[in-house]
Amino acid sequence: MVISTLRRTTTVTKPEEWDARRGPLLARLRPFLERQPGFVSHELRRGDEPGAMVEVTAWRTGDDCRAYLRGGAAAMAATMLDAAFPTAPYPNGNWSRATTEQP
Repeated sequence: MVISTLRRTTTVTKPEEWDARRGPLLARLRPFLERQPGFVSHELRRGDEPGAMVEVTAWRTGDDCRAYLRGGAAAMAATMLDAAFPTAPYPNGNWSRATTEQP
C-alpha cells in the first residue's frame, strides 16, 4: 500500500468553520476518490497549528498513486479542496506532499 500525505495551510483557522466546510467537501470529494483506480482510503484533518491541514490518501500500489497524481484526478481534487479550504497567502500557503510505501 502507498500512503500519500498532503500538508498545507489554509485561511480557515476556526475549528467550527473547519467542521462546517469539511462535511460538504467530503460529500463531493469522497465519491470522486472512490472512482479512482486503486483507491483504498482518505482522511482529512486539522493540523497542529491554526489553519494547518493534513490529507492522507492510501492507494493499493505506487502505480495507482502515480496515475492519480499525474493523470489529472489530483488536480481536480485539489481544486475541490482549495474551494472549501482556500490556501493561505504566501509564504504560508505551500503545499507539501510526501509518499511512503507500507507493507
